[in-house]
Amino acid sequence: MKEDDERDLVDVLTAEHRAVERLFADVETTSDRRLRRKTLAAALAELRRHSAMEERFLYPATREHVPSGEVLAAHELREHAEADAKMRRLARLDDSDPEYDPLVSSLFTDIRDHVTEEETELFPRLRAACDRETLRRLGSDAAGT
Repeated sequence: MKEDDERDLVDVLTAEHRAVERLFADVETTSDRRLRRKTLAAALAELRRHSAMEERFLYPATREHVPSGEVLAAHELREHAEADAKMRRLARLDDSDPEYDPLVSSLFTDIRDHVTEEETELFPRLRAACDRETLRRLGSDAAGT
């Protein structure tokens, strides 16, 4: 594992992706309804915090450094908006509602697809286009939020 001062923005965001995935897995494997709802609330709060971090650090860096970065950032932001809409719908539903479980599953699938896309397409492009010192500074700033 890299020392904190060597971690760049991609390292920080990738670690965050793993943390969100662990929370998703906890939701999916918990059978106790009360605990599941509480774990889901924690997962959604973490997801919102993570999304805000990407919007503050990743997408501006993408726009500035990556060829066609404006288009890429706009695509990622649309995916965030779609996830936000699903999270708002979930917040209004009781976990006994027939729409609840399919909506949780749909949200998790969307987020996992988003993460895969970022990690396999966007992150490598950002690392190739942006100098290491800038990425380390952004990583340090993001980790401090």
